[in-house]
Amino acid sequence: MQEKLNYILITTLILISISCKNENKKDDLNLEAETELKIDSTEANLNNKKSLTSSEYNTDYSEIENIERPEKTIIRNLAIDTTKAFGIWTQDPNGPHADFWLTKKSFYVVDYDGDAEMPYILDKNEITIFYKDFVQKGRITSTENDTLKIKWSDNEHVTEYRKFEN
Repeated sequence: MQEKLNYILITTLILISISCKNENKKDDLNLEAETELKIDSTEANLNNKKSLTSSEYNTDYSEIENIERPEKTIIRNLAIDTTKAFGIWTQDPNGPHADFWLTKKSFYVVDYDGDAEMPYILDKNEITIFYKDFVQKGRITSTENDTLKIKWSDNEHVTEYRKFEN
């Protein structure tokens, strides 16, 4: 189970590195949220990160409380062009499958065990993805030329994704 969990976490870490330069871009997805969800800095248990958070889907860590997840995706104060960010993305354009599908409704993880649709918050160019067992944060740095670049908070380097064409 730990190997499968590590695989899921590694796949997840690869998925969130985007950056966009379309300042003050406003569209119908830009939402004004009355209250902001309080998010603890819960991270994956990988490479000396904090423990995974227990959830209704994963009760292996009963001493840790469940994470708070929004009921649906929240998009607000956009600083990127979502028409360029939304799509199916992969790190390996020659690989057999994509890594994730970013839509206005969810962050869909390809090859995820169970329900792969994760709610997220996109505020300006900061993205927070709410997996069932941890929260991943990143900053989208570019969405140009069919490339999505995300600087994940738990990675020193920007992760580059290409539009999945397969």
